[in-house]
Amino acid sequence: MKEQALKASRNISVSETAYLTKRVLLRAAVPAIKKASKAAMEVAGYVIEAKDGWLVRIDKDGHEEKLSRLKTVKRTGKIALD
Repeated sequence: MKEQALKASRNISVSETAYLTKRVLLRAAVPAIKKASKAAMEVAGYVIEAKDGWLVRIDKDGHEEKLSRLKTVKRTGKIALD
């Protein structure tokens, strides 16, 4: 019984909520980014990622090259999404 309730709560669609939640956004964005990254790797032979405070070029063979260190940005307020 608990399992059915849990499954039902996970199946809430975007159309049933009046707002975009972080969970819904991540469920859509993460697979889309992975798919785009894989396609870019096939076309260009490399991708550039932010990894551990660096911009890193990752080649098709797995070789990683640090390109430049990322600067830390301090925010004073919240970011509002329209």
